[in-house]
Parts: sequence; structure tokens; C-alpha cells
Amino acid sequence: MRRIHAARPRRRTTWRERLFVLGGFAVAALWTAGSLMLDAGADAIGPIWMGAILWTVPSSLACALWQGFRHRDWSPFRRYWLPDGSDDNFDWSTRTGSYAYLRIQEEHERLMRGD
Repeated sequence: MRRIHAARPRRRTTWRERLFVLGGFAVAALWTAGSLMLDAGADAIGPIWMGAILWTVPSSLACALWQGFRHRDWSPFRRYWLPDGSDDNFDWSTRTGSYAYLRIQEEHERLMRGD
């Protein structure tokens, strides 16, 4: 008799994906430490860090697309539910958010005062 193993679900992120996305920060940190230790000047530290920050956006998008095309897992592109449950405060019929009461209260206050 042949034993059938159930397919294990894919982990959300692998260490390679994390390295790909966060690798810009590692390069920027090494560049910063190296340039400060060698007294090479600190003129390029700012642009290197800005490049590392800007690297995270397209690289995380690329990882999400790769996950979708290769593993057919499009969950990063589906609607995200906030963990604190603040999605419950959104009124879909009037398209107003959780702070709409402030605007309504301000209008009522204005009408009461006769402005």
C-alpha cells in the first residue's frame, strides 16, 4: 500500500523573499558602516538609504506577483482586513468613514448656533 502525503501549505514568505526585499537595508547598513570606518565621506549615505527604502516597494510587489503566478496564491492582492476591526466602522451605503460623525457634529453645532 502506498502512503499519500498531504501537501503542506506554502509558507507566506520564505527567507529568500525576505532577503530579496530587505537586502537593500543590509547593503545600506554595510555601506554606512564601511564609509564611516574608512573615512570615505558621508555624502553618499543619504542616497544609499533612500535607494534602500525605495527598493522595498518594487521588490515586495515582485515577490507578491511571483507568488501569484507561480503558486496561484493571490492573497496579497485581495482585500485586507485590518486587525483592529476598524473596517466595521465604514458605512458602505454612504461611503463615509469612521470619523464622519465629526463632520456631522460640526454641521449640527453650526445650525444650532445660527451661523
